[in-house]
Amino acid sequence: MPARAQQRLRLSVVVRDGVTKKPVSGASLFIAETKSGARADSAGVISISHPPGVLTLYVSAVGYIRGRETITLDFNKRVEYLLQPRSTDLDEVDVRATREDKNIKAVQMGEIQLSMPELKRMPVILGEPDILKALSLQAGVTTAGEGAGGFNVRGGRADQNLVLLDGAPLFNTSHLLGFYTNVNPDLVQDVSLNKGAFSAQYGGRVSSLLLMSSRNGNKEGWRVSGGLSPVSARVLVDGPVHKKLTLLAAGRIAFPNYLLQLFPTASVKNSRAFFYDGSLKLTYTPDERNTISLSGYRSQDNFRFPGDTLYGWKTDVLTSHWSFLIRSNLQLNLTALYSGYHLNVDGVTPGLTFRFRSYIEQREGKIDIFYTLNQKHKVQMGVNAIRYDTQTGNVQPTGDNSSINAKQINPERGRELGAYLNTEWELTPKISLQAGLRYSAFVSLGPKTVYRYAENEPTSPETVIDSIRYGKGQTAQTYGGLEPRLALRVQLAKNTALKASAGRTRQYLNLISNTTSITPLDFWKISDRYIPPQIADQVSVGLFQNLRDNMYELSVEGYYKRLQNQIEYRYGANLILNQMLETALVPAAGRAYGVEFGISKNKGRLTGQFNYTYARSLIAVQTPFDELRINGGAYYPSYIDRPNTLNAQVRLALSHNWTFSTNFVYYTGVPATYPDGQYTYNDEPVQDYSRRNADRIPDYHRLDIAFSKDTRYNKAQKRYGIWTLGIYNLYAHKNPYSIYFTRYNQRTESYRLSVFGTLIPSIAYNFYF
Repeated sequence: MPARAQQRLRLSVVVRDGVTKKPVSGASLFIAETKSGARADSAGVISISHPPGVLTLYVSAVGYIRGRETITLDFNKRVEYLLQPRSTDLDEVDVRATREDKNIKAVQMGEIQLSMPELKRMPVILGEPDILKALSLQAGVTTAGEGAGGFNVRGGRADQNLVLLDGAPLFNTSHLLGFYTNVNPDLVQDVSLNKGAFSAQYGGRVSSLLLMSSRNGNKEGWRVSGGLSPVSARVLVDGPVHKKLTLLAAGRIAFPNYLLQLFPTASVKNSRAFFYDGSLKLTYTPDERNTISLSGYRSQDNFRFPGDTLYGWKTDVLTSHWSFLIRSNLQLNLTALYSGYHLNVDGVTPGLTFRFRSYIEQREGKIDIFYTLNQKHKVQMGVNAIRYDTQTGNVQPTGDNSSINAKQINPERGRELGAYLNTEWELTPKISLQAGLRYSAFVSLGPKTVYRYAENEPTSPETVIDSIRYGKGQTAQTYGGLEPRLALRVQLAKNTALKASAGRTRQYLNLISNTTSITPLDFWKISDRYIPPQIADQVSVGLFQNLRDNMYELSVEGYYKRLQNQIEYRYGANLILNQMLETALVPAAGRAYGVEFGISKNKGRLTGQFNYTYARSLIAVQTPFDELRINGGAYYPSYIDRPNTLNAQVRLALSHNWTFSTNFVYYTGVPATYPDGQYTYNDEPVQDYSRRNADRIPDYHRLDIAFSKDTRYNKAQKRYGIWTLGIYNLYAHKNPYSIYFTRYNQRTESYRLSVFGTLIPSIAYNFYF
């Protein structure tokens, strides 16, 4: 008996969601007899060594009902446990930076997680739940304004965010020129945004990482859910095709034209728009060790401005994924994917008919290995290979009488290779470390022509002295380097933690645009001889504290980011169909810094959060040529610089399943360049702009409210609906999108453009059965 008492056996517990059967990462195991416990890894696996005997196991995770099971451990044993989601999660406010207690226990900082059920109850424009709009209410996240595509994180441009849907990048994130996120919210299971030095597993962008994972089909039976709003309708169907195979299909379509006619702005009122998106996912689970999935996504937008131009853009994504649990503490993931973004612009003016095209396509293969040495030490490693194909511009005349001349910029091709090693280690119960190292390499490939310019002179068509022609597959330029990442957590007290992180990232893509926000005419450009990869170094530190059993969360985070190899645009730059694009660009350096304060209340009838951010985003042109130095070469505010941002959200649970919620948003107006004088040229007055971004448009502020009604009589009811009545911009503030200047009667006059110059009521219905 003494010898048996000294014996230790291996116990592996696989924790899965009782509905979706997905692994529940971070679940906790507690053994009553020995008062010991452990946490699950990313695959939902808890592996411990324990003496034999009769054990009482308690399994728990945030958002799930705590489970209890008694087992007899008399040999190495593997147990699968299904945790049932709490039905009350549908009613809790959880649109906040972290889930309960994770802001103290996790090593990672600067992370935002969204609750998808609560997203459907928030006040939103035109009644459609929106992922990016919800993220923009968090500290450190802003947008260029209403009707602007993309989002900005800690002073980074919109193209510097790595947005992944099931591991595949999205090169465009918006419908209707920024009014909506192009991912159906019903499709998404989890949303997390990392604003700091994210894991070495990911690379390719220098600002942030946005991860969206789609739901698996339901194994227990067929379900239908969806929603209706004034401008769109969506539906999702999922269920078992076979006991080991599930299907999920989702679709959304928009019909906004009748509402666009109600807007006061003529450019919006006379426009026409349409979009749809659709998703399909198959998940095959032959046994408990293997999961194979195949998912596809497509979105299409058409937008016509008043007059003569029709814009159309589409996104196609295809992802295949195989997860193999080699043993309880070792997992292998294989992923192959395709992501493409294509733009068409059609001119329909008689005599000037044409079609303009541009695109970017990415094909990628990835291998990831997750190894749990023990509950205090985990290791990840992997490699990936990417091929980029881009077309920055191609215009062809259409029709018999078009006077447009055909012109094409040669397509470009590049390859990127990456390898990483990442470890998370609990050094002591109060100190945890996450360290990683990534290496990336990039090759620009032919066929292409590279121009050479005269030394000691600015690049321009007039200073070309030679050109080099590279054949198909020939190496035209190479870049590469190490990208270290480090994060540290020190638990100062039971509910207080100090965290710090630092990291370097590289980006081999640039979105070429000289506008404040993303537009359809922007195009992606890979690095070449004259456009080196962007490099960002960021350090951040934060203090986090929870009070009253995690009812209140308080945080303060500060960061500093230095950016190399940024691009700025020369005055009067010609970007579209420019065979010598480098002659329109100038190299620049950037820096961004700020401090973010947050407080949230997560429990009780009254919940919500308050965030305030002070942040700066500055840029400076670096060139030896005086005539190209913008603002004399000094640092000046970038187009996305917003020093002050304030977001407040409140939610109140009322009687009879009614809920009231409200948002208030305030931020400093974005920089602008106003004329500061005029001169006469050829007897014509010309406006003079001496300093770029020396002025600002007026500050932005807005109040939204919403009431929602849950039709369920009890939490176990499977067929129900949620009605949401909302008002966007309650006090009808005319927030300016931009300020324009024009000459009228020999005078310079200004006027402002407000996309939404009034309050916008909405009604939406979400159904589940």
